[in-house]
Amino acid sequence: MKKSGIYIVQLKNEVLIPVTRDVRYVEICAKVNRDNIKVGKAKDFALRESDYWNEFDEENVLFEPLAEMDDIVTAEREILRALKSFRKLSPRGRKLEWLEGISYEDAKCVVFATLDEQGIEYTAVTNETY
Repeated sequence: MKKSGIYIVQLKNEVLIPVTRDVRYVEICAKVNRDNIKVGKAKDFALRESDYWNEFDEENVLFEPLAEMDDIVTAEREILRALKSFRKLSPRGRKLEWLEGISYEDAKCVVFATLDEQGIEYTAVTNETY
């Protein structure tokens, strides 16, 4: 069964690596490492996790579904708004979904606080439910 909602991801690498393996963009895209966190939405947690494994290798990815919900678009928008000051800039100066200057645990706290403050209905995901 597909489960949709909000997730958090962190890489384990110390060396900065490109956010894509697409050869057209590797040289010009943003680069991330274990100091960066990403919060995003997924229509299917398992599929989204496998996307990260394909881009960054399974052993290098810490992927954690946080909250199941229906309205993932509103939830992501509000969470990214709350995390605005931590959003990493791309080489072209655009704000990315990747974060810097915030810990994994603090980012998780912002996610749940934002969902609660915005009155977005969700079910917290546990290891038993994922």
